[in-house]
Amino acid sequence: MKHPILFFCFLLLLFSTLFSCRPNRSSYDLLMRAETLIDKYPDSTLILLRKVNSGALDKSDNARYCLLMTKALFKNSIPIVSDSLISIALDYYNNSGDSLKKAETYFYFGQVNADMKNSKLAMESLLKAADFASYTRNYKLLYLIYYYLGDLHLNEFLYGPAIKMHQKALSYSKLLNDSSYITHALRNLAISYAGDNKKDSALINYYLALKVIPKSDTATLIALYNEMGGVYENLGNYTLAIESVNKALALDTSTEDPCYSYVTKAHTYLKMEKYDSAIYYYNKTIYSTNLYTRASCYNGLAEAYYAKGNSKKAFLLMNTFNKYRDTIENQTKTAAVVEVQNIYQHGKAKEQIQRLLLEKKEQTIAFYHWGLLSFILLLLLSGSFFIYRSRNKKELLEKSRMLLEQENKLIRMREKESQLREDFFKKLNKLNKIPSLGLNNAKNKESLSDDVVRISLTDRDWDELIRNIDVAYDHFTDRLKREYPNLTLQEIHLCCLVKIKVARNDLANIFCITPQSVKTTKYRIKKEKMGILDRDISLDLFLEKF
Repeated sequence: MKHPILFFCFLLLLFSTLFSCRPNRSSYDLLMRAETLIDKYPDSTLILLRKVNSGALDKSDNARYCLLMTKALFKNSIPIVSDSLISIALDYYNNSGDSLKKAETYFYFGQVNADMKNSKLAMESLLKAADFASYTRNYKLLYLIYYYLGDLHLNEFLYGPAIKMHQKALSYSKLLNDSSYITHALRNLAISYAGDNKKDSALINYYLALKVIPKSDTATLIALYNEMGGVYENLGNYTLAIESVNKALALDTSTEDPCYSYVTKAHTYLKMEKYDSAIYYYNKTIYSTNLYTRASCYNGLAEAYYAKGNSKKAFLLMNTFNKYRDTIENQTKTAAVVEVQNIYQHGKAKEQIQRLLLEKKEQTIAFYHWGLLSFILLLLLSGSFFIYRSRNKKELLEKSRMLLEQENKLIRMREKESQLREDFFKKLNKLNKIPSLGLNNAKNKESLSDDVVRISLTDRDWDELIRNIDVAYDHFTDRLKREYPNLTLQEIHLCCLVKIKVARNDLANIFCITPQSVKTTKYRIKKEKMGILDRDISLDLFLEKF
C-alpha cells in the first residue's frame, strides 16, 4: 500500500501546482465581462475592473487588465496620472505579434503622457500607434489616433502639423461614415486653419461641419456658430459675426450661461464703434463665474466708456480690471507652484509603486522556486510545501492589494488636482524675468541670443524665487545650507537657478559674468564647496536629483 499512497500524493501535488498557475476564475470572468462592456458602458466596466484581483492573474491576463483599466479611466474622463499600469501592458504587448494590441496600447500610453503634460512622449507614442494601426483595418482607432495627434499639435500651437493630422482623422471618419466623427474632425480642422491665419479655409470647414452635424448634437452646433462668429470678427466682417452668434444664442435653450456668445457680440460691437450695444452685452456677461471672462468684460467696458468720453467711469472700470488681472496672476502663480509640488510628490508616490512592484516580482519568483524545490522533495516535504505555499500566496495577494490601493490612492489624489496641470515653467516665465524658463525644448534653447543682456533681479525677486523653489522642491535651500554650510548667498542663488534649469547665457547675464565663467563657477562649487570629485557628475545633474 505504500507505493499507491505515494503515487496519489504525487498526483495531488502535481494537479494542485498546475491549477495554482491558472488565473483566479472570478477575476478571469470579470475581465471577460469588462471587455464586452468597455465601449458602451465604461462606467460599469470601471466598477467591474476594481473588483479584479490582479495579483491572481498570469502575465497575459494582467496585461489585459492593465490595458482595460487604462481604457476605462480614459473613457470615464478620469485624469490618468501614473504610467505604471499602461507600462505593464506595453511591456507585454510590445513583444507580441498582435499589431492591433500594440497600436491600442501605444495609443493609451500616449493619452496617459498627455494627461501628465509630457507632450513629446505623447506624440511619439501616438505616432507609433499610427504605424502599428496602419497594418489593421480598425478605422475607428486610426481616427482617434490622428484626432488626438492633431489636438496635441494644436495645444503646442503647431498649426501646420495639426492640419495634416486632422485631415487624416477626417479621411478615416469618412471611411467610418460616422457623422459625429466627421463633424468633430471638420471642426478641429477649422480651428487649426484659423490658428494658421487661413480664415477662408477655416470657414469652409465650418460650413462643411454644419452640413453633416447630427441634429441632436446641439452643444456642438452652438460651438460651431460661436467659433464662426469669432473668425468673422477677426476678418472684420462684423455683420456675419453678429449673425453667427445670434444663431448660437437662438439654439442655446439650456441652463448653461451663454457668456461666450455675449462676449463675442460685445467685442464685435466695440470694433464696430457701437458702444452702447457693446456695453449692453458686456453687462450681461459681467457676472460670469469665470474670472477671465469678467476681466475681459471690465476691460471692454473701460474701452467703450473711454470712447464715449466718460473718462472717469472708464478709469474706475480699468481699476477693477487691474484687480481681476492681479487675482488671475496670483492664482496662476499659486497653481504653478502647487503643480510642481504635486509633480514632486507624484514622483515619490511612483517610486513607492515601483518598489511594491519589485517586491511583488521577487515574491513571485521565490514562490515558484520553493514550488520547484517542494516538487523535487515530494516524498519528504509535501506537507510542509502546502503550508508554505498557502502562507506565501497570502503574502503575495497582500502585496498586490497594497499595490492596487496605492495606485487607487494616487489616482484619487490626482483627480482632485486635475486643475493644476498648467505647465509650471511657462507660467513662471510670465511672472519672472528669465527668458529661458519659457523655453521647453532644445531647439528653442539653441535659438537664445548670445548677446549680453543684463537681467536684473531685485532682492524681492530673489526672495520670491527661493520661496517658490522651497515650496516646490521640499525646502531645497534649507537642505542645501544644512548639507553644505560653506556656500555663500550668491552660490545658493546660482544653485537655485541651476535647479530650475535656467540657461547658461541667462546665468551669465544675471551674475554679470561670461558663460565660460558660469561653467568654471559651477565646477568650483561642485569640487571645492561640495566635495564632488566624480567628473561624470555635473553640478546640474547633482542638483536635479538633490
